[in-house]
Amino acid sequence: MEYIFDETHTKAKTELIRNAFFALSESPEIQAEVSNLKQFSDPLRTLLKSNNEDEIEIAFLNLYCELHRAGSTYSDDERQILDNKKGYFNHPGGISPLLKAESFIKPESIVADLGAGNGLQGLMFQYLYPHQKTIQIELSAEMIRMGKIFQKVLKIPESKISWVQDDILNVSLDEIDFLYLYRPSKPIKSGIKLYEKISHDLNSRQRALTIFSIADCLKDYLNVDYKIFYTDGHLTCFEKK
Repeated sequence: MEYIFDETHTKAKTELIRNAFFALSESPEIQAEVSNLKQFSDPLRTLLKSNNEDEIEIAFLNLYCELHRAGSTYSDDERQILDNKKGYFNHPGGISPLLKAESFIKPESIVADLGAGNGLQGLMFQYLYPHQKTIQIELSAEMIRMGKIFQKVLKIPESKISWVQDDILNVSLDEIDFLYLYRPSKPIKSGIKLYEKISHDLNSRQRALTIFSIADCLKDYLNVDYKIFYTDGHLTCFEKK
């Protein structure tokens, strides 16, 4: 049975996200780092004065993608680590997970994003649904640097975000309540070992957990304690009671 998400606040949440994106793209500090953002924010502002919902959505998603890729640079050593485990480079997970997470992120929640990039997705979870802590796990030092600028512009307190520069294989997930990830590696060769390690850690934990997985590869590795309660071909959601 497909889970029915509460869409009561979808319009209000979309407006919050859009306003956050405007704040980021129009910040002088961020424009000094990424000079072309107004090429994406200005058309969106203009279109919002019209009733062309399709064009508004396209412009909104274009701005999202530009923000998501800001700072996407890896050192030679960082890139080698990703290559060795068949890793993907900074794919955007979309707006849908942000809109659907409301019922699952509580004020006391600890959220983690595996392979967070510049942290945009995790920052938006914190921005929309303030909670105890968001753990941003990312290999690229440059992307973390950019993410900290995003955090400052969005006025998210330092205590609410933990930036962890490390291989996701090295990071404990014991304390989290909500896990977000976009398929971190191709499920072949050394990439399989990554999923085996992540699933081993998740399968051995005793606490309840909700997982939002984009382009999911976890389902073949998680044990029967994890039940899929929603999937649409893009987002797959698991819950362990």
